[in-house]
Amino acid sequence: MNSLKRYGQWALVTGGTSGIGAAIVQQLAQDGLNVVMVARDENALKAHAKALQESTGVQVRTVSADLMTADGLDQVMAATQDLTIDVLVPCAAIETLGLFVASSAERHQQMVQMNVITPMRLARHFGQGMSQRQRGAILFVSSLSGWMPQPYMAQYGATKSYIMGLAAGLHFEMKDQGVDVSVLSPGPTDTPMAKATGIDFASMGMSIMSPQDVARCGLNALGRQLDAVPGARNKMMAFMMSRLMSRGMAGRMFKIMMSKAIKV
Repeated sequence: MNSLKRYGQWALVTGGTSGIGAAIVQQLAQDGLNVVMVARDENALKAHAKALQESTGVQVRTVSADLMTADGLDQVMAATQDLTIDVLVPCAAIETLGLFVASSAERHQQMVQMNVITPMRLARHFGQGMSQRQRGAILFVSSLSGWMPQPYMAQYGATKSYIMGLAAGLHFEMKDQGVDVSVLSPGPTDTPMAKATGIDFASMGMSIMSPQDVARCGLNALGRQLDAVPGARNKMMAFMMSRLMSRGMAGRMFKIMMSKAIKV
């Protein structure tokens, strides 16, 4: 395990009560970092915080906020004014499956707010302090979707491509400031969000990974490499669709795979 205590005492994780976010919170706490958990469900936050404190002995602060809104983002920043955040993991995200034009304008706006604006603003806000202290780490969470054209998940794939681009730029920009930046790009993972899509990943020839293995891959990348793609099949797909194929070929291939998976 890549020890993260070298960065400081406090970490902040959005989407910290389920899926990959919860696994990242658990591993950070086991490594001895105090954690700020951000999610919408206040009851889930309290339950996770209590269990985490009892099992690891670290301090846990919870922030119940809706990150699909600008007010929710401001709430997170206000609730952490007295803390020095040394590790940031903006993990919360939403996705929509199906035709782009069939989803509401409101849903697309919410996706941009949560998947793009929130990670960007949190990185700037907490990254300023890290830069001044010459110490810190940011683990962005993208997706395999960010590596290739995504028919039937066009908006989600676009938001994750933005995260990949931002992380890549900051990885090199902030290295000289003592701040490590990496980006985690999971494929299919056993999370509530993945299950809710109803996608038949087996028909796409893809295997489902555990959140714990995905989280470990991301945290281990900090200070070592830019990209963290967990799983051999996911690494192969990312390489093929971003290096060996043209965008046109990758888009056509993914459209065929998704058509089978969601029976379009």
